[in-house]
Amino acid sequence: MKKIISVLLAFLLIVLSVPFTVGAEEIIASGTCGDNLTWTLDDFGLLTISGTGDMTNWGNISNVPWYSQRESVEYVVINNGVTSIGDYAFSGCRWLYRITIPDGVTSIGDCAFSDCRYIFTITIPDGVTSIGSGAFENCDSLYEITIPNSVTSIDTYAFYNCDILTEITIPDSVKSIGREAFRDCPILTNITIPDGVTSIGDSTFNGCAELKSITIPDSVTSIGNRAFSSCWSLASITIPNSVTSIGNHAFEDCISLTEITIPDSVTSIEDAAFEFCTRLKSITIPDGVTRIGDEMFFLCKNLTSITIPNSVTSIGHAAFYSCESLKSITIPDRVKSIGDAAFEFCTRLRSITIPSSVKSIGDDAFSECDKLTIYGKKDSYAQKYAEINEINFEPIASDKESFFPSVNLAVVCGAVFLIAFIILIIVLINKKSKNK
Repeated sequence: MKKIISVLLAFLLIVLSVPFTVGAEEIIASGTCGDNLTWTLDDFGLLTISGTGDMTNWGNISNVPWYSQRESVEYVVINNGVTSIGDYAFSGCRWLYRITIPDGVTSIGDCAFSDCRYIFTITIPDGVTSIGSGAFENCDSLYEITIPNSVTSIDTYAFYNCDILTEITIPDSVKSIGREAFRDCPILTNITIPDGVTSIGDSTFNGCAELKSITIPDSVTSIGNRAFSSCWSLASITIPNSVTSIGNHAFEDCISLTEITIPDSVTSIEDAAFEFCTRLKSITIPDGVTRIGDEMFFLCKNLTSITIPNSVTSIGHAAFYSCESLKSITIPDRVKSIGDAAFEFCTRLRSITIPSSVKSIGDDAFSECDKLTIYGKKDSYAQKYAEINEINFEPIASDKESFFPSVNLAVVCGAVFLIAFIILIIVLINKKSKNK
């Protein structure tokens, strides 16, 4: 299907590359679009912007002067002298298929080309430094775009829902990428984030179903909420040591993700960060993380092992719900609470060690864990919970007991005393024998 689309687009691009010729077309509308700018629209669908300076930033699509003629606009020529493309300038011109932008333009405004359904390709000239919020939102025929090295920022929703955008090169000059900038670009296959970008915003790549690889530079310090949610083809990702936080649902529904490296620099992993990562097999939570959030590994059916660091103090609601390949787990000594349904439907879970620090275990925390044995200190909260919920319990040595888990301290002391007494008798007998 992709090949068919590519062939059709290539044909269209060849057709559209034929030089545009103008005969004796009639001007059907005209006016001003900036302090020193004018516009004309002819009956052939050519919209021409002329003059010097910036285009007006219209706060709403209905304020654009050619709004009522937007269905007639097919080709836009912006002449030399124009220095910006205003907010909403060509928004809703759904039949617009070709545009010429001169080198003097330095900015592309918010929603400038949103809902331009038939723009196939566009070249942004050198000199443009910013691409506004929603600039190419819903350009669902946009096949390729060239971003020059002069661009320093790509704002929110910039390429949201660009259905057939397959690849894009973000130049090294870019320092910030806004939230949802590439959300729902379903056939975007790979992308490199340049050095200098400090954060991956909320839902930046949410819904990029064909995204197979991504390079995150050392400059990034945070990964936002749902940043890679529903990136179905993403099999592995390395998070650099500069990252300190991973947001809610950050890798939710990454169904191909089998491994992920989380550096020690990360101190915060929010709720449902790996929810529905059905192929994730193992993960190590770094020291410094203080909580396993709600639904963090919800329905991670292939998770067989996990290391929880001593820094963790709580395990949230449904944190390991239906992790049906998980067989054993040790809860570290600082954990105080285990949330509702935390290990519900972990059907292969056979053993869990719960420390005396745990004083709260939620409803259905181990429901449907039919093979489970809870290991804990005698008379601890864990033992009471196990008894109330009819779960098999095995005591382990208390802090005052010996390293032998089932031997009482008094028995050990008695044995030591008896051995010492026997040794003393043997020494005395040997000494007496030598004296004789």
